[in-house]
Amino acid sequence: MSTANINCPYCSTNQDITTPGDYRPFYVTCSGCSRRFIAEPVENGTIVYRDGEAPCCSDPECRETEMGGSGED
Repeated sequence: MSTANINCPYCSTNQDITTPGDYRPFYVTCSGCSRRFIAEPVENGTIVYRDGEAPCCSDPECRETEMGGSGED
């Protein structure tokens, strides 16, 4: 695990977060406005998205659905 310093995409509150140590996107709850947003570690930092505005591959819920079982046997 590592840490990153990010700004909330809603209220711009600056906060330190703990990242999972890989490049999986994850949800963060802002310490300033309490809104949920997405943080995605990338090679040169961390990208943040408003909840519902991230591409599917950067949204943890959408990503889980897409990468989960396809229903094919």
